[in-house]
Amino acid sequence: MISRSVALPEYYDKMKKPLFSDGLLRIAVMVLAMAGAGCINTPLPDYYVLTPEAAAEPVSRGSRSDADRLARLAIGVGPITIPETINRPNIVTPRDSNQLNVAEYHRWSEPLRENISRVVITNIAGRLGLNKLYAYPWLGNQIDYQVRIDVLQMIGSVNSDVYLQIRWQVLTGEKRARLIDTRITEYRVPVAEENYSAMVAAYSVAVAAFSDDIASAVAALSAQASISGVNFKQRVGVLD
Repeated sequence: MISRSVALPEYYDKMKKPLFSDGLLRIAVMVLAMAGAGCINTPLPDYYVLTPEAAAEPVSRGSRSDADRLARLAIGVGPITIPETINRPNIVTPRDSNQLNVAEYHRWSEPLRENISRVVITNIAGRLGLNKLYAYPWLGNQIDYQVRIDVLQMIGSVNSDVYLQIRWQVLTGEKRARLIDTRITEYRVPVAEENYSAMVAAYSVAVAAFSDDIASAVAALSAQASISGVNFKQRVGVLD
């Protein structure tokens, strides 16, 4: 029986050696473990939403006939403008008079413009007993009045209060809308607890107070139309 020794190529011996030394392998395992732990411990963001609120005081609807007339009105809400500094998913709070904090883990659950529109519409519906309320754009729905909203300031702090300043206009509902009234109103509400949830709740109260003002203005317009005996929209041409 003949035995032979066969010389293997040099790379065969190299292939049998581990690609990484024990030290490098231990380091790699530690890095992966630390990365995994970091992913597990990364906090998830909290999401917040403005909510409808009951009126602080009942809005006067006048007599039974006045209330019935109000219930038949169609109101369009919008367009709504919001400063770009706060028109973002993250909640913004002041750091000082010239700087803002953008909260990484405290965010709005939906675009702020849509949230404000939905809450204002819900609030007005409850205050005036209206069924025909439309968010901008209302796409062919005939309306009696339009409420334009420009949020000038919306700023708050978890350890003090929230401040809301709004310029709003009431217009007739025709295609060539006529201006009836323009107002700038301000609302300041204290924050009950030092957290973001309480701060957003205070914003909801401020938006509710704003909704009270809109509801009172619409009720007054409807009452004036009733007293005059004509459609109030026909009497505002002098405001153009």
